[in-house]
Amino acid sequence: MGDEEGMSYIFSVLALQKSTVEKKKPEVLTGWPNILAAKRFCACYAPPASEIMTKLRTTWITAVTVALAVAACSATSNTVDDDGAGAGSSGTSNDSSSGALGTGGGPDNWDGCGEASYGNEVPGTILIVLDRSGSMSDDNKWGATVAAINSMITSAAGDMNIGLLPFPLGAYKDQALLPLCMLNPASNPNCPQILADGGCSDVGTVADVPIAPINQSGGPIASWLNQNNPNGNTPTLYAIKNGVQIVRDYPAEGPRYLLLLTDGIPTTHTPAMFTFPEMFTLCGDLAAIEAEVAAGAAGSPAVNTFVIGSPGSEGAGEFLSQLAVNGNTPKSSNCSPAAGDCHYQIGTANFQQELEAVLDQIAGTISNCVFDLPAGEEIDPNMVNVVIETANGKVEVFRDLSHLDGWDYTDSSQTQVQLFGPPCELYKQEKGNKVIIVLGCKTKLK
Repeated sequence: MGDEEGMSYIFSVLALQKSTVEKKKPEVLTGWPNILAAKRFCACYAPPASEIMTKLRTTWITAVTVALAVAACSATSNTVDDDGAGAGSSGTSNDSSSGALGTGGGPDNWDGCGEASYGNEVPGTILIVLDRSGSMSDDNKWGATVAAINSMITSAAGDMNIGLLPFPLGAYKDQALLPLCMLNPASNPNCPQILADGGCSDVGTVADVPIAPINQSGGPIASWLNQNNPNGNTPTLYAIKNGVQIVRDYPAEGPRYLLLLTDGIPTTHTPAMFTFPEMFTLCGDLAAIEAEVAAGAAGSPAVNTFVIGSPGSEGAGEFLSQLAVNGNTPKSSNCSPAAGDCHYQIGTANFQQELEAVLDQIAGTISNCVFDLPAGEEIDPNMVNVVIETANGKVEVFRDLSHLDGWDYTDSSQTQVQLFGPPCELYKQEKGNKVIIVLGCKTKLK
């Protein structure tokens, strides 16, 4: 009810009271019974002054309430969640409108109370730990691997950090003496050291192609691959150990990974047997390699490990899958190392195509959906919200402390947010998708 309508009602009531009394008085106000009847008549049809004041007060309250409701509707007309879904079991809510969060075509404000800006994704870092042992020359595995890695470099996000650590390095100088020491350990005073190493430590402590944004390191990686060939044994323990340290030392804030690509069982410690002496002590055993991968994932900063088995590694399926589990990158939550289905196993028939697909999948996973909060301003961590902008509209993401379907802060510093589950997958579906960080509105929890 508006102000004019309310005042009209009040004046009409007063007019009714006056006209009722004036019309009835000449006809019925004679004698006490008629006077009482007139009073009852007026009491029924003419509201007393107290009721009139109550009506007036109600009119003004109604008018103020309507005005506030209109203002609230206007303020929320630019929100992401047009259908009002701000709670429930889902971690996201959709808005298929193509308009921006705020006025003017950009993420200027949100929900009438906050300011918004596009979040800067924190790029992931990956070091390709590439098995270049002699067996990689079989069945054109090396040529297909080179082509697949080059394809990944071309299609991966330009801000991803990537480097290359092939193993063995090819710097083991005692390779010619190793067979002699195997046959006769007394043939050379250095045989104990030669047998203990045997090339196990022939892995660089720095990457052959240092880690850098892929638009800087992609070319050097392609050049190295095209100019080198497989040779030597498979010192996987030192490859993992040195690789983890290289990635850990790289000054990056995003998620960190190794990508181990190998075609077989590693060179491992061999105890004395028959007339042959103990060898390859520094290579460790399979359990030592598994422990090294687990230590990398559990360290600070964590370095997780993807594992790809190329043709020839089928017999090492259980071991390679255990590495993937220890490295926090199993293919699925219900895989089993015993079944050998936790790592990426590539077949011979379509090796290059399958490897390209796996590398592209891993490159997408490395994004990991971590975003910086806007710098240079004080931020109340309880007044932050997250929205995904896609070609089909905007999707509001709720904070999810279970890290299953929503967003949360990456650590106690609360300077970065990370998407989990379906929201992360939605963000990575298209390269043009963006994340909007909204400040100033109370955080919506799932």
